[in-house]
Amino acid sequence: MELRHLRYFLAVAEELHFGRAAEHLHIVQPALSKQIAALEKELGVRLLERTKRRVELTEAGRAFLDDARNVLAQADLAADRARSAGRGERGVLVVGFIPPALNSVLPLALNRYRVEHPDVRLVLRELSNRAALDGVLSDRIHISFVRVPFDDHGLCCEPVYEEPVVVALPSDHPLAALEAVPLAALCDEAFVMIPRNQEPQLHDYYIALCQEAGFSPQIVHEVSATLVGVGLVASGVGVAFVPSSTRVMSRVGVTYRPLRDPTPRFRLAAVWRSDADPLLKSFLATRPWSGPVDARLRHLTPAV
Repeated sequence: MELRHLRYFLAVAEELHFGRAAEHLHIVQPALSKQIAALEKELGVRLLERTKRRVELTEAGRAFLDDARNVLAQADLAADRARSAGRGERGVLVVGFIPPALNSVLPLALNRYRVEHPDVRLVLRELSNRAALDGVLSDRIHISFVRVPFDDHGLCCEPVYEEPVVVALPSDHPLAALEAVPLAALCDEAFVMIPRNQEPQLHDYYIALCQEAGFSPQIVHEVSATLVGVGLVASGVGVAFVPSSTRVMSRVGVTYRPLRDPTPRFRLAAVWRSDADPLLKSFLATRPWSGPVDARLRHLTPAV
């Protein structure tokens, strides 16, 4: 049994007239009669009673009609879903990100995309920078929001957000009374910092900043996540460099202050493979991260 047989039967059942049904189907009437006869032979029952004056559904025909409608509706739905998936309008989009992206550009970008593509299910993976890049390289993640720079692996890369780096201080620290902290004023401080074996570029960037200010930082504790580092700062363990957007996560016992001489920057980019599938292409076409920075974040970015 083929779907066209069901469509032919449905047309005749709705019109109860072979001539009008054939016209609606854009085929000749003898061909339609032949296809209906073939369907009845395959089923082993008569679906239609035909006389010179009228066409009526048999009891078997009435029973078959509802199921035929359901099968055709499901077939049409399957075809629509396939076409939608081919256009990147349906499916599962896997997005990797580092925690600072969740405090800055990511919520706005995903909200914009969800409005335009409500049938796409978003799966989010919070990862380290290295793991987020590896996920894209291995094709387990469609797109990742990561810190730049990173080792170039031939991935497509587009900057999406930039913000100052600030220093997180215990609230009772003398430097917390300043509007902005000179980098050199941190020369005698104990630092909480990300380990080099996890994020070599970021670690080296922070070390170089301190060395350019005339000192080598005393690292007393290494952490794998910014949130953990902020918690240690609140406990008085030391100070930490963090992206400015970290200030959206207020923490009792922690004060954030801008840095100067110079003002370091934290940069985020979207990265993906060049062989993008339709789903990723639809995400890239919308560029949901473009446009004005969320007002909630704009006031957190000090002038430089």
